[in-house]
Amino acid sequence: MITVYHLDRSRSERPVWLLEELGEPYAIEHFDRMPTLEAPPAYKALHPLGSSPVIKADGKVIAESGAVIEFLATTLGNGRLAVAPGAPNYADYLFWFHFSESTLMNEVTREIMSEAGGVPYENPGRKFSRQRTAGYLAFVNDRLAEVPYFAGEDFTAADIMMTFIFTTTRLFVGLDLAPYPNILRYIERIESRPAYQRSQKIAGPNRERS
Repeated sequence: MITVYHLDRSRSERPVWLLEELGEPYAIEHFDRMPTLEAPPAYKALHPLGSSPVIKADGKVIAESGAVIEFLATTLGNGRLAVAPGAPNYADYLFWFHFSESTLMNEVTREIMSEAGGVPYENPGRKFSRQRTAGYLAFVNDRLAEVPYFAGEDFTAADIMMTFIFTTTRLFVGLDLAPYPNILRYIERIESRPAYQRSQKIAGPNRERS
């Protein structure tokens, strides 16, 4: 049994969404952020990183967003949401799966931390970061003009990695997607997925609370 330790408004909505897509059973434990937006001490104690997401699978605690999603995608559902080596779109799958956190989210996080730290909006470093983000978003928009999903014709775990940046992340930083119509259409397509809708009720920023 998989247990997802879900921190409110965090990347831990990704494993919930993936598990809903696969129809796999799992347990979930919810943790609210503190007024400072930090994870509470109980969440930080789950793993030495002290960050989200964290899951437990067969007694093994696993952290780091990409590692969590790759583990679940390759070990559950007969690998239905992963792309196997040798497939024509394997390189595309790997690229977008890792681009999400290594490049795009990394740059967006700079802006989030600058805002939180009171760095002036017109600070040269912030301006440079926003320019890089705009370039990355244009790159993403061009990709979505070619294919419906990041790895190609089919929905994969790469989409689960990429989508968070365009949805929940925007609660923390202004990210104007109006100049990127293909991204906006992609979000509409994702938000129409029943598994995504279920995951948002369970672990989204406006989740249903009992």
